[in-house]
Amino acid sequence: MSSGYSYTSISMRPGQSPVIAMSFYPDEYARAQYYPATDDAHAFVSVDHGDARVSIGTTSKTKVTDAHVRFARDLFDAAARFLADCERLRDEHAGDSGDTGTGTGTGKATPGKAA
Repeated sequence: MSSGYSYTSISMRPGQSPVIAMSFYPDEYARAQYYPATDDAHAFVSVDHGDARVSIGTTSKTKVTDAHVRFARDLFDAAARFLADCERLRDEHAGDSGDTGTGTGTGKATPGKAA
């Protein structure tokens, strides 16, 4: 049985711009993929869960700047911290239940460093 879900919400308050938020609470069906830049210099990351998809990238006509690189580093750092927490929680839960999990990770990540 799947424990994951995703949803989109729209908040509209008087005198303010609408806020649209997507929330992903992944399970074994969620996928994150990287699509590298090729001849058109367009790279992006896609996160899919059910019928929901979020893509983050540059357009083929974008001149990549320091701001883009800073954003990519922030995204990497957040993903590394998320990975470290997920691995820690998995290990704690495995200790509670005796289950060793079914993860396919290659090791623990240090925030800001690749696993």
